[in-house]
Amino acid sequence: MFKCESCEYQTRHKGDLTSHLLSHKDISELRIYKCKTCEYWTKHRGCFGRHQLVHKDITGVKIHKCEICTFQTKHRGSLKIHMSVHKSISEVPMYKCEICEYQTKYKGGLNRHLLGHKNNSGLQDLSKKGKQKTLEFFKCDVCNYETRYRRTFKNHLTSHMDISEVEMFKCELCEFQTRHKRSLQKHLLSHKDISEVQMFKCENCEYQTRHRGDLTSHLLSHKDISEVKMYKCKTCEYWTKHRGCFGRHQLIHKDITGVKIHKCEICTFQTKHRGSLKIHMSVHKSISEVPMYKCGNL
Repeated sequence: MFKCESCEYQTRHKGDLTSHLLSHKDISELRIYKCKTCEYWTKHRGCFGRHQLVHKDITGVKIHKCEICTFQTKHRGSLKIHMSVHKSISEVPMYKCEICEYQTKYKGGLNRHLLGHKNNSGLQDLSKKGKQKTLEFFKCDVCNYETRYRRTFKNHLTSHMDISEVEMFKCELCEFQTRHKRSLQKHLLSHKDISEVQMFKCENCEYQTRHRGDLTSHLLSHKDISEVKMYKCKTCEYWTKHRGCFGRHQLIHKDITGVKIHKCEICTFQTKHRGSLKIHMSVHKSISEVPMYKCGNL
């Protein structure tokens, strides 16, 4: 085992130890890899190499394809992570939370989950035993938004920019466009037949969905309240199993001047919730312009 002399971290791989040692150094002591195309930077050469693929056309890089479904990616590591969705829980190592009963196939998922056990004032990284590291909190200078995740923060900043100032990801099949690449990828699934996409199925009932996040949220419905983390409002009696629902609920208690308001460009409609604006916009479109949800029993 390769052991760190500064903390209790240890690994079987020398390269992992070399990468870990960077966490103990000040940024002024290191070589920083900066992207010439965007504002991305990192201490890690490997991460920088993977990031550069983002700016390359799909025809210019090797594409790693799943042999079971239509998933493909520029990143070999992403394919390895993806392959776990085709395996049952008994076939893959599970990352378990030491504080509650949460477990996941994904190491990154456990890291994100552990943040939920820490409040903002005492936020520390518990994902590696023996390493106690205060985590940075990203706060928006324009509004009250704050997050523990840099990527989420960068996405948020685009909400304060005019649409002409940010790169828009556009659908080639319809007029849909978004500031977020991931949102476009999710949208593209709506143009595919159910037989063409990987479906995430619940093992407890007949529920299935095209989106893994939706399945994760659905699985909470099969658990007792005592088995899951509950999000409780300090202002009223509202509570929920879902962090996303809790975040949207909190907007109710905020003054309209303290949150971003999403306004319709066609009429006077406005809302605190971006999702509500998206739903509202369908009233300005004809039936032929929006996807219709049809009952399969007709």
